[in-house]
Amino acid sequence: MDIPPLKGIYLLLIRVEEEAKICLKGDRRWLIPPGNYFYAGSAKGPGGLKARIARHLKRGKRLHWHIDFLLASPGSKITHVVYAEADVPECALVSLLEEAGCTHVIEGFGSSDCRSGCVSHLTKCHYSMDECLQIAISSFKALKLSPCVVSTST
Repeated sequence: MDIPPLKGIYLLLIRVEEEAKICLKGDRRWLIPPGNYFYAGSAKGPGGLKARIARHLKRGKRLHWHIDFLLASPGSKITHVVYAEADVPECALVSLLEEAGCTHVIEGFGSSDCRSGCVSHLTKCHYSMDECLQIAISSFKALKLSPCVVSTST
């Protein structure tokens, strides 16, 4: 994948085929029902978008972030990544996804360090994967960003 090492924001489009059971430290447990999901993230550290997205796509990694636990669940896979170089928070995408009818299944998922008051950075898309992809692209364009799309089979 030819993703640039620039700072930016991204959406992972995730297909969850079977209920994902996530167990975190401190006996925190989440059940994520089957469906299509968006995970909104930002890449501002070393390696930017390239490093962050590559980490999400990597199998067998140390589980650190909430999204790592979901992606390690059987039946969960990233189908697409939509990203753009940007200096806006991923929360702007979450807000647009909410406007498009996406809903939050798990409060606090991926947003423990969020300063914008997001319910979570994981939203369920209640449409087909093709329609979800169009919602993702439209969300970036609404922010006046030029989205890049990567289709993946991980």
